[in-house]
Parts: sequence; structure tokens; C-alpha cells
Amino acid sequence: MAYLPPNQVAHYAYDAGFRGNSLVTAVAIAGAESTFNTSAVNYNDTCLGLWQINKMHDEARPMALFSPNVNAKLAYSIADGGRNWYAWTTYTSGWYKKFWNVAENAAHSILPKVRMQQDHSSRSKTMVRAIKHHFGVLVNGSPFPSIVDRGVTYLLWTVLSKWNVPHKYLGNGKFSISGRTVQGLVHEGNTYLEWSTIPGIKVMKIDGAFTFTDSNTH
Repeated sequence: MAYLPPNQVAHYAYDAGFRGNSLVTAVAIAGAESTFNTSAVNYNDTCLGLWQINKMHDEARPMALFSPNVNAKLAYSIADGGRNWYAWTTYTSGWYKKFWNVAENAAHSILPKVRMQQDHSSRSKTMVRAIKHHFGVLVNGSPFPSIVDRGVTYLLWTVLSKWNVPHKYLGNGKFSISGRTVQGLVHEGNTYLEWSTIPGIKVMKIDGAFTFTDSNTH
């Protein structure tokens, strides 16, 4: 199973075309339908993915519905660009409203970044942070998604699950890690955590690559 933070789901929904109130609605419905699980399957094995899209919408390659991008684009089409949500029972029943606050926070968290990307004025360009993907990072000996911002290395939040670190996503790129609130960095729809905020982490530089391990790794 792959559970995504709500802000990542909001990015997929935005990229598919959802805007404004329909963006919030889309994220709320994804929460109600799948609890943001990209691998979700309904009880009779007919609806898949974040928005529980029926296989009949992609009969040639139903497994593609587990892709957040594909699922979001089909949701946008089925919802008529965010104008008609009656294909989802979680909407007609009102169940999606239970996820509204989470969805609203997620949608708002991505909008400043989206606006900055779309603003091509010279003034806004000077504000863009030089965040880069870091290709010289290993976690437990294997390449791991990471970025560098202002000389600081950040690891993808899934490292917490990899090392069984107790955590909970709080929204807006924030995590509760072992009872302590940590603000992550949202980049390209993913949340990254500064390596030093992860408890029990060890770092070594071997042959030019940074190798991170947890304290239980020998």
C-alpha cells in the first residue's frame, strides 16, 4: 500500500486540472474514497486507486489506475472538470465533508508554490529557491530520493516508514515524529525532511556519496 500525504494528492489533482473549490472537493473525495491510498481496491475489485476509478474507464490497462497521475486525470474527466461529482457516492452521501478541512489545508499548502512557478516576472524569478535533487545519497546502502536546499540535505518522508520511526502526518508538510513536530519541505508534490530531524540517524561520506543509516543498522 502507498498512502500519500494530502498535499501530494492535491498536487496530482492540480496537475490534472482541478482548480479552486473543485481542487478541495477532489482531495476530500480522494480521502473519503481511498484514505489517500494509491493501492486501494473496493470490495468487488472493480474500482481502483485514489479516486476509486472503475476499471471500465481504462479496460485496456486497468492496473494503470494505481498511478496517481492516471487516476487524477480520469477523475477530472469523469467529474467534468470539477463540475459534476455525482459519480462518487462519498459525495452524494456527504461523507467527503469529513475530509474537507484536511483537503482545504492541502490545497492551500500547494498554491503558493504553484503561483511562483507560473509567475514569469523577473521579480518572482529572484524568489525561487534553488532546490535540487541530490543524486549522491544512499539509505542503508541503496539510492534514496533526496533534495538539497541551501546546502542542507533533505530525505523523502518515506524514510520514516523504512526505519519504523513512529510518525503521523499533520498536514502542510508537517509531521509528528516520535512525539515532536517537524516541518518538512514540500517539493514537486513530495514532502522531504531535513536529515538531522530524524531520530537515531547516522551519516557517513563514502566515495563522495552520503550514506544514511539508522542507529539499529550494524
